[in-house]
Amino acid sequence: MSTRKNRNLVLEKVELVLTEVAEMRARGPHFRIYHRFHDFDSGLTCAPGEEIFGVCLVHRSREHFLSLSLSLRLLFDYLARYSRFPQNAAQIEAGIRADRFCTQHGKRAGEPCRLTRKITRSYVRVYIQRLRTGMLCVFREAGLTIDPNVVVVSEATVSSEMGYRLKASFEWVHWRI
Repeated sequence: MSTRKNRNLVLEKVELVLTEVAEMRARGPHFRIYHRFHDFDSGLTCAPGEEIFGVCLVHRSREHFLSLSLSLRLLFDYLARYSRFPQNAAQIEAGIRADRFCTQHGKRAGEPCRLTRKITRSYVRVYIQRLRTGMLCVFREAGLTIDPNVVVVSEATVSSEMGYRLKASFEWVHWRI
């Protein structure tokens, strides 16, 4: 190959990477959330009784599993479903307590173990920090230099309350078992 062709090939690859980085900055990273015990007959996308089985970062067609506890998976899924608006700790607690998906989480598993968690207002800040720590690990694994604070966003209100939201794109995958 000629030098000119080599140079053009390298420039194309660099341009592709720069476009990819700009796109990711604009929309945030992409996550795939796996639910199992889905009732396909219900007609609902995410139905009460399902379990949040796992959360993966999807980057360059590869999945990188986020090692999250049950409480963090519940919080992540809840924030992903309501990611348009920031919510303070009290709103998150109230939202999770009122959400049938969260209160009946994992009921279709038919196991005696409890697959629900209470997420209290006083723990939201701690869980947000743990979520960021989990993201930092998976971003490093994927070779990304994304600051988790840019994905799990904290937004101050005029009355010094903190609102939290996820800045990313999401897709949900449902399994029957």
